[in-house]
Formats: sequence, C-alpha cells, structure tokens
Amino acid sequence: MATIVKHTETGKQLVLIGAGFGAYQSKKPNAFFGDWVADTESGSQEMVCVCNSDGLIGWMYSEEVNVISVDGVPVGDLIP
Repeated sequence: MATIVKHTETGKQLVLIGAGFGAYQSKKPNAFFGDWVADTESGSQEMVCVCNSDGLIGWMYSEEVNVISVDGVPVGDLIP
C-alpha cells in the first residue's frame, strides 16, 4: 500500500515516494582577503518526493505536506 499526503496549499492528495535531505555550501573570495577569508553561505532543506494521480514525480518541501494515511489507515488511528 502507500502513504498518502496532502499538499497544504492546494489540498491535492499525493503519494509519498520517499524523503531526502539537501545541504549546500558555497564560498566566494572575500573582496579584500581573497580565499584566506572566503565568504561562505550554507544551508539545508528537508524534502519529500511525491507522485500525483498522473504518475508525475516531483520534490516538495516537507513542511508543505501532511500525512493523511499509511497503508490505507488514517494517521489518527495509528497514533492515539
């Protein structure tokens, strides 16, 4: 069976395929000190891979979806 999630903005139900964690870091030379004191930017983002009823796969931010059911059982019945 599947895990069904609901997109909070549109209300569309999607199938959860998997989850991922993205992280990045970039450096650019400092205007005065070059590479010795490079300006660094970094961050991370939790993502989920979902599929719609047409079979199209895409990635969404995990905070944009709520789990509706797991293997056909509503989440409220799984967690008292």
